[in-house]
Amino acid sequence: MLDALKKRQRKLEKSQELKLLNDLAKQEQKLETLQEQNFDVSSTEELEAIQAIVNDENLNPEEMLEALQQQGYNIDSLNRLKQLRSLIGSQPAIATKSTGISNPLAFKMLTIGLPATLLVFVISIPLVKGIAETVKSNYQEKYGKPQVPEGSLSLHNRAFKEITFLGNKAEKINNEKFGNEEFLLLLKIKINIFKEAEGYRGLSRCVDLLQAAVVAQKSFLRLEQTELRYRSRKQQKFYSYVADNLSEDLDKEAFAEQVKQKQAEILPSITTEEGKAAIDTYVKELNVLSQYQLGLKLLSLFKQYELKDFSILKRISDVIEGFQGKDLISSDALISPVLENYESFEKLSPILGLSKAESTPKAYARILQVIGLTNRHGKAYVEFEQLVELLKKWEKPYKTIQMIRQEYTEDKYSIPSEFKQDIPGISTYKRYAEYLPDL
Repeated sequence: MLDALKKRQRKLEKSQELKLLNDLAKQEQKLETLQEQNFDVSSTEELEAIQAIVNDENLNPEEMLEALQQQGYNIDSLNRLKQLRSLIGSQPAIATKSTGISNPLAFKMLTIGLPATLLVFVISIPLVKGIAETVKSNYQEKYGKPQVPEGSLSLHNRAFKEITFLGNKAEKINNEKFGNEEFLLLLKIKINIFKEAEGYRGLSRCVDLLQAAVVAQKSFLRLEQTELRYRSRKQQKFYSYVADNLSEDLDKEAFAEQVKQKQAEILPSITTEEGKAAIDTYVKELNVLSQYQLGLKLLSLFKQYELKDFSILKRISDVIEGFQGKDLISSDALISPVLENYESFEKLSPILGLSKAESTPKAYARILQVIGLTNRHGKAYVEFEQLVELLKKWEKPYKTIQMIRQEYTEDKYSIPSEFKQDIPGISTYKRYAEYLPDL
């Protein structure tokens, strides 16, 4: 009986070895074929990693292409991906070599009453270990679960290393203030502006222009005061030259050079030192305005629509400063200060690009709400943008890890400890996942 069992064991081992060699040969053949077709795959481990991706039923072709490119495989088109899939086919379950008698066979030997001492001699392991492993094997599987292929394990571990770095960094940036009601309102407004939702179309331009006008108001006021106070023929000619050369899409450096040349040309013809100083001050304020992103564009619009009373910017600035400490959740609550200064807002409507129908107290209240929220939570929003950038990078290794863990599940494979580790940053990601696609 013992001889029969030994023969059976040798037969099983030989069968497993033959299957292993056959599977390895198939993989080597596929590897050779891929290399002949100029696919940059250098080992069977890399081949197994690629097979794990292209055979994942949860991925569409675009996602497969992205996952392959992310892992450094140069597959540059869907047609190339299709060719790759046709060449490599499915991934064989290459079992690792077994050592000694199998657990199910040991169990059978126990159940038919073979002496324990003889059993120990046959399988060359302690009886206790044999029994423990037999129970653990769940008996339903004949030869034990296969190992996760080395290529897929290596791919998983590289992705896990990357996600650990990104996840830990994201958790450090994450802050309770990102959950503030006003901050979340600002976030939703920015998303609606980006998506051009109803009631938000064109709002971004209005906000940017008015905010820039308020920030640069002192320079606009100095320009206005200079033009009103110093009005000799030469000086007015210089002001007109500046206005004629302004445009919404001007080249700042070229414009500055033109103004400098005109300044050098006109100064000798001005007789008083005060008059010359006025031109110098005017040019200085133009240079200051050019440092603002929309400074010269606004000046061009002011000249175009002949807006000369820049004091209205001071009044609007005072309205915005009055929001300090006030609740900005409802824009309707801001209509009252708008009505008090409605004439100033109406003068700005063509500058902001608002038609007569769009120029309403409610529209200006919404613009002021966004400016107020940005002033109050602007620093936090910059930090949040950094977090969003990190989380978008975090998504890529997360998809890789998710794909591999879904492919090699515990019910079919012997899962390594790495597959059971919690993913760093997952809680932070889930908190903001709904916002990421629109940011």
